[in-house]
Amino acid sequence: MVIPEAVKKAAGVREGEDLLVVAIGDTIVMKKLAAVSFREVAAPIWRAVRAMGLSGEELDELIEEAKNQARSGH
Repeated sequence: MVIPEAVKKAAGVREGEDLLVVAIGDTIVMKKLAAVSFREVAAPIWRAVRAMGLSGEELDELIEEAKNQARSGH
């Protein structure tokens, strides 16, 4: 995946840094990882998922759908 230079600069992302990438339906969320725990990184994502009103089962279905689309190249 190529991230545009302007986006990298705005987010302060440098080559070689780790990113957490999560797909929620047709939306991709990227979070720059720092010296924080996975729980700290995932907490705002889970808040957004809950705010969207998604159940754990619905989220699992969306994840499976995203995996299937990635495998099929769509």
